[in-house]
Amino acid sequence: MSNTSLLDDYLDLDPFAREVDRHARTVRRWMDQPHGLPFTRIGNRILIHVPTAREWMFARMRNRNPRAPVRAIRSKRDELRRPLASGRL
Repeated sequence: MSNTSLLDDYLDLDPFAREVDRHARTVRRWMDQPHGLPFTRIGNRILIHVPTAREWMFARMRNRNPRAPVRAIRSKRDELRRPLASGRL
């Protein structure tokens, strides 16, 4: 028989919040969202399964949108600032 506990992969709410460098209220908001942070409750204890929380965080990672080159943005902006050729705005 191994020496591991059934709850080895779980953290209580406050230690989990410290681990992710967030306030416990923020973690509670994550849990309250639709498709929020998975958790389990044993009595009054809120337990967060760390591997599942890690997967939940990875699933929410976003890649930065590719940006237009600065040159293209400037030329478009300058084009919009020029008065019309007919002299009317």
